[in-house]
Amino acid sequence: MFKKLKEKIPLYICPIMLGGSICYATSAEMYPELAVPYSLIFLFFEFVFFTLFDKLKNRRIWGGLIYIGILAAIVFVSLRLVSAGMYQAMDWSSARKWFFALDTIDDGQFMFFNALFIGGGFIIISILYYFTQVHYRTLGVMLAILFPFVIYARRSSTMDELLVTVIISLYLAVVVHNRFLDPSQNEKSGLVLKIDRSYIISIAVFVSVSGAVTMLIDKPTYTSELERNTGLFNYDRTLGGDSSDQLEGLSKQSDQRYGSRSYSGDPLFYFTTDGKAEEYYLRRQTFMDFNGNVWTIDDRWQNGDENLIYSPENPEYSTDDILSDMKQIISYTGKKSKNPELYLSRSHGRVFDSTFSPVYLPAPLGTIMDENVKNAVGLKYYDTSIDRNAANSDSKGLDDSFDYYEQSAELYKYAKDLGISDFSDMLLQASRKIRGKMIEAVWDSNKYAALEDQYYAAARLLDDYSTARKEYLGSSNISSRLKLLAVDITKDCNSDIEKAAALQDYFSANGYKYDEEYIPDDKSIDYFVFEGKTGVCTSFATAMTLMARSVGLPARYVEGFAAFEKNDGNTFVIRDRHAHAFVEVYIPGAGWLTFDPTVADYKTLTAEEEGFEFSSLFKKLSSLAVVLAVMVFIVISLLRDRIIELFFRISQLFFDPKKRTLRLYANLIRVLSTAQKEDMSHCTVNLVREHLTALQKPVPEKLLCLFESTAFGGYAPTKQEYSDAYSEYRRCYRQLRKRQK
Repeated sequence: MFKKLKEKIPLYICPIMLGGSICYATSAEMYPELAVPYSLIFLFFEFVFFTLFDKLKNRRIWGGLIYIGILAAIVFVSLRLVSAGMYQAMDWSSARKWFFALDTIDDGQFMFFNALFIGGGFIIISILYYFTQVHYRTLGVMLAILFPFVIYARRSSTMDELLVTVIISLYLAVVVHNRFLDPSQNEKSGLVLKIDRSYIISIAVFVSVSGAVTMLIDKPTYTSELERNTGLFNYDRTLGGDSSDQLEGLSKQSDQRYGSRSYSGDPLFYFTTDGKAEEYYLRRQTFMDFNGNVWTIDDRWQNGDENLIYSPENPEYSTDDILSDMKQIISYTGKKSKNPELYLSRSHGRVFDSTFSPVYLPAPLGTIMDENVKNAVGLKYYDTSIDRNAANSDSKGLDDSFDYYEQSAELYKYAKDLGISDFSDMLLQASRKIRGKMIEAVWDSNKYAALEDQYYAAARLLDDYSTARKEYLGSSNISSRLKLLAVDITKDCNSDIEKAAALQDYFSANGYKYDEEYIPDDKSIDYFVFEGKTGVCTSFATAMTLMARSVGLPARYVEGFAAFEKNDGNTFVIRDRHAHAFVEVYIPGAGWLTFDPTVADYKTLTAEEEGFEFSSLFKKLSSLAVVLAVMVFIVISLLRDRIIELFFRISQLFFDPKKRTLRLYANLIRVLSTAQKEDMSHCTVNLVREHLTALQKPVPEKLLCLFESTAFGGYAPTKQEYSDAYSEYRRCYRQLRKRQK
């Protein structure tokens, strides 16, 4: 029993360890609390099933039937667990949502994970056994290691670099180690490529060293000028800790427009979306009033006015509502447009990170708040932020999914084609026309009801536009020359959206510079616009907001994040230095649209200049250590005979000539047994001599004669006699250890 176990462990060890790493990687993503204990359980059952499959593979019919029976039982148990989890969650789509991380699933999660562990684990074990113990196929083994990578990709998650290193290194170990050990792999004659020990060693060393060098070399990461060790927003001056701590809270006022704080540059959180834009503006909060230095929030928000809260029960009148109402009244406005709703694009997004826990939901403008989307249900305070704590007060980290209306190029083009500059007058005229038709259709109830809907659509549009103008036009800190400049910039514009675009483009067209280190003597907004012409996004956004208001455009100042850096998985990486300020302008017929007046320098991609980080070095050294350990394991496995021989020769120095002679002969028998794949310990000296002669191998005659005299004649050899026998053995060793084909 022990002997068989000893024979099987070298065959099993690599695929079993690979299976364990696959289990751990999957568990760490799906149910991190159970990753370690379940991986240990998985290792145990791998060995059990490998041993069972070994007994079944030589019994084709009965073995196949038993395997099918086990598979059927596994499938049955897994399906029962999935069904129980769905029942517990009271949602028949909860398993799919949990598996693909489409929503946060609490109830039923344990059941779903156990179903995946049992069912998926058995499949992984079967694949690894078949393709490493029955028919060796490299691509077959790759099927197993792709499993966790597919899950991470589908969930838009990033696998830890060290974990990737372990999986790939163990895969290489399986590729090389099992090809050498698997007894079913007999070399075929006539092959051009001879896969021998030297070939395998050279490939193993090449792959391992290449992997180690690659892991030590940083990929060039590219970030914007916006990120260079600066703090743009001091969101809450009462908070301590690093920048990520401060970025998690809300503030009653915006940051100072000059002065900076050093940020780490580490990823803050991640954003994935099925939208097509190359850049997104994730809102943190908006501000209403400018006091000449910073922006502040309206007192009503600070006092918690319930009338200012949007929720599924009190929905916001947003972009979809505006376009729906515009569809009903467009024929009365004199404007030519297709169905406005055609320009509305709905997308799905997800923000996530295991350590970043903001009280707000960082999401694009147009996030849908009037639907019961479980993971995005929060309270949207009027014109400030979405409060994710309403639904996730007990959650750690950030992992929220939501739907939103895309700020697409088509939506901007639609608003531009409408060309509206006198929205209030246009809506009042449309209302009068509809009202006249209602009087004519008073006896036709169906027609009257349709006209009444149109009338109320116009009223809602007018009310929303009037509210935006009331809240976001006034400001006592707009100088006369700033207003005159805004008027001059927009004098040739025929619509509100053209005015907003002209103000946005003014800064990049007139030599303004982005410089985070610049601190002017005069920090007023007028100095920035007319003299300094240098600053950061806070100054650009402030200037455009004030200029827009001065020419009659409802505008608001917004702080949040610019999402434009993508990793290899096409996921947006938002770092603490991606904090950004931008502008939202109310455009007639379309609602609030985002504009970014900051000059393009802040998005200029430059290689990141990072300082020394011990944690980064530790991760690289850990990855290197794993690769080197696997390489050492492979080399030791392939060179084990030579290593054993080396230690044997060193140990001979500690014995007398008689003992050395007896031990040298015993070692000769071990070498021959390994080479011929049969036990030769029972052979006499004459049989050994005849066996070597028959195989046309050199016969160490001096050793054989000296052993007979010493073992059976009581002879005590001298040092010189042993030295002569040992020298002859060394000359013959290379031929003696050559394996029989």
